[in-house]
Amino acid sequence: MKFFKKMNDKESSNWRSATILGFYTYMLVSACNYFYYILSERILISPPLVFGSGLLAAVVYEFILNRKS
Repeated sequence: MKFFKKMNDKESSNWRSATILGFYTYMLVSACNYFYYILSERILISPPLVFGSGLLAAVVYEFILNRKS
């Protein structure tokens, strides 16, 4: 039983590009949060929101790339 369809080459390429963007988004948000913590001793963004931002960026970017092609 298959739950998901097999991705074609273009979809796989789009997903790889999206995960890279998601990783960089995650790193940027984490760095902003860390530097804010160093300066004010309070967190700017909650950890689940930091994680969700990278995941959301990856999924949305992959959706946009798949819609273009």
